[in-house]
Amino acid sequence: MSAIHTETLTNGLKVAIERIPGMSTASLCWLVPVGTAGDAPDSEGATTLLSELILRGAGTRDSRTWSDTLDALGCERRTTANPFHILMTATLMGNRLHGAFPLLADAILRPRLDPEHLEPVQKLALQALDGLADDPQHLVMLRLAQRFLPAPYNRTGYGTHQGLRRATMANLRSSWAARAVPAGSILVIAGAVEPTAAMGVVGPALESWVGTTQEPPVVDAAVGGVDHLVQDSSQTHLAIALPAPVDADPDSNALRLASMVLGGESSSRLFTEVREKRGLCYSVGASVSLGRDRGMLQVYAGSTPERAGQTLACIQGELERFGGGITADEFDRASTGLKSRVVMQGESAAARASSVAGDLFRMGRARTLADMAAAFDALTVDSVNAAIDRHWGQGWTDRMVLASIGPAPLQPAR
Repeated sequence: MSAIHTETLTNGLKVAIERIPGMSTASLCWLVPVGTAGDAPDSEGATTLLSELILRGAGTRDSRTWSDTLDALGCERRTTANPFHILMTATLMGNRLHGAFPLLADAILRPRLDPEHLEPVQKLALQALDGLADDPQHLVMLRLAQRFLPAPYNRTGYGTHQGLRRATMANLRSSWAARAVPAGSILVIAGAVEPTAAMGVVGPALESWVGTTQEPPVVDAAVGGVDHLVQDSSQTHLAIALPAPVDADPDSNALRLASMVLGGESSSRLFTEVREKRGLCYSVGASVSLGRDRGMLQVYAGSTPERAGQTLACIQGELERFGGGITADEFDRASTGLKSRVVMQGESAAARASSVAGDLFRMGRARTLADMAAAFDALTVDSVNAAIDRHWGQGWTDRMVLASIGPAPLQPAR
């Protein structure tokens, strides 16, 4: 695996290029600092609309022409939004990057934002917002984050009815111009690409892009506590959040492995104890999200209303027991699983581009696959247990946040 070429342009844009030998495709991941946390309080949803609108024509090309041109190049693309960024991702044959990149750059630097597209995009966004009621598993995780994270970084990403409906194209254009700037942006290209050739495409396309912006400040502390949404249903969905360190913490890799032991695979403790042995729920699992500023361990379970209380009590018992550490057998299984994921990531240009972009944002540096594998190889069962003791030991569950959806509320045991 080649080293990752990283460069910060004079306008502040961070660029990383990783050539992956043997690949014929290349993938791009572009983080632009237009995140949902930056929407004005009365315009929540502006970022949601912009993430769709910037794909509807750019530069001199209207929506149909822009899309047809990229389709002819075999370029698959999409956008998503999170609290910090709008992410543009694209995948195509590596030898067509030079033709596609100027069009993708137009979407960021010169989106048309034509007025006739606002109403249909608003309708799509409102449908997605209203559709959350039909996806309680997703909705309970969003409500959990609203409780666990501080405002405005706890927004769902779907906007609000008021914010979506009151949007005007003039306001959206102003918001994009102020926030879609190179300082704070990250561009990663991975796969069948040569760094020198790629920079020869990227540099000329972005040399006129200028501007800076400030990240939104935290305005309110996390609410915490317990949340319940009454829903007449034959199911109860419950979600738990607990604090975890940030990705730059020296213990981050150890706790990734630990979270797999807890609930990241079919041999995990939660799956075995709550589902297999006791039959309390049809689905249970845990995952860890180690961000730049704050981390979170999340647990989800889907059960029946009659067994939901027992499910919650059993999960809490496993969380308490987990503070005592993991066994050597558990360590070996999870270690093998993590290393397999590293290997599989190397087979996907899109996965590598996304991973490198995340590294640059959360840790300020890019890791090669060899770096990641070496970090996991350095772990031992003792080092993982020491990390669990430091972060997820005594008193850890006292900071638990609970969200549930179903006929009756739940109360955690104390």
